[in-house]
Amino acid sequence: MFCCTVAVAAQPPNILLIVADDLGYSDLGSFGGEIYIPSLDKLARVGVQMTSMYAAPTCSVTRSMLMSGADT
Repeated sequence: MFCCTVAVAAQPPNILLIVADDLGYSDLGSFGGEIYIPSLDKLARVGVQMTSMYAAPTCSVTRSMLMSGADT
């Protein structure tokens, strides 16, 4: 007999997307850089750190896609 169990979360997850212009991976203190931003450093300590990311050479393309929902 085949049985399948599906777990459903009681609440949807909280997702926070931070878009920063001209900020490199190693710039923030939480990733070993020189820029210390207490709120982001705390968020990195208690949350999830993404260590593999991709970006366009200019921020305007990414920003317009996020704001409009349209993929170019």
